[in-house]
This record gives sequence, structure tokens and C-alpha cells, in this order.
Amino acid sequence: MRSSSIIILGLIFVGCAGNEQSEAEKILEEAYIQEKVDSTMMSLDEEMELYKQSLLWDTVGIDQSGVEIVSAEFVKTSEYSNYKSVKISYKNVTDKDIKAIRFKWYGLNAFDEPADCGNSSNEGFGSGYMDDGLKAGKTTSGTWSISSRDGDRIIKAWPYEVVFKDGTKWKSTYIESEL
Repeated sequence: MRSSSIIILGLIFVGCAGNEQSEAEKILEEAYIQEKVDSTMMSLDEEMELYKQSLLWDTVGIDQSGVEIVSAEFVKTSEYSNYKSVKISYKNVTDKDIKAIRFKWYGLNAFDEPADCGNSSNEGFGSGYMDDGLKAGKTTSGTWSISSRDGDRIIKAWPYEVVFKDGTKWKSTYIESEL
């Protein structure tokens, strides 16, 4: 919307100037207008990228998911390898049995940079699911072999979809297909 307004204003300005403008002045005006349009488009692209990044962190309504994250950490799964997995302990805080849960996590390396968490397109982020079921009020944990080379700590882990055995579902507002 902003870019089309700039273009229209530019065209009106150029049109109102009449024939008194030299060819050089017209070229300069067009270049100025194009620079403004390009700048606006770049700004919109940056805003869209920030919006997409915020969606990755979407934890809206997590308190209504019925799942409480007790702990999340990188763990070595073998004494013969330096690769790490992600272990999440979680509790069903509802009175309904859970059929499956989808999780997301974000981790950092020792340099406070996004760690290799199993998602090559979004550094630092990883995801996994559990479909073993979890009885009401019970706590359990799951380990996901993500083969992280540099994971140091998990900053945040959260459920983004929960399916209950009675057929009901909870889902965060995050819509993966939009990204």
C-alpha cells in the first residue's frame, strides 16, 4: 500500500511539472521515486521476515495445552560419540489421557549462537513428536536423536499440538504451512 502511494504521488508530481522539466530532471525524479519504492519494499520484506521469525516462537495459549514442560536438555546418548540428542520431560496436567504431542525446542551452543537442533532451515530450532500416549496426571520424558554437534543448552521447549484420546485437539496458533 505504501509503495503504490509513493508511485502515485511520484506520477502526479511528474505530471504536474509539465514540459518545463529537462530530461535530466525527469530521470533524477524517476530514480528518486524508484529508490523510495525499493527502500519501502526492502522494509516490508524485513518486517515479513521478522513476522515469520516470531511465528517460530509462537507459544500463545500454551497454558491451555494440557502439557507442562518439566525440563529440556541436550544429552549424550553414547560414550563413543560426541553427537547429542534432546531430552524433554513433560507432564499431562489435565484429567484426560493424551494420545500424541508435537514439540518444538530452541537451543544454543557454547558461544550463545543457535545450535544444530535438527532443523537445517531454521537454525537453533528443532521439533519432534510423541505418540506413545500419556495418562492424566502422569509425567514422562522423550529423547530425540538429532545428532547435534554443538548443542550446549535448550533455552525453551514447548508443545505446539496435543491430541487427546477422546478425539479433542489443542493446537497453538502457529501455522507451519505459512512459512
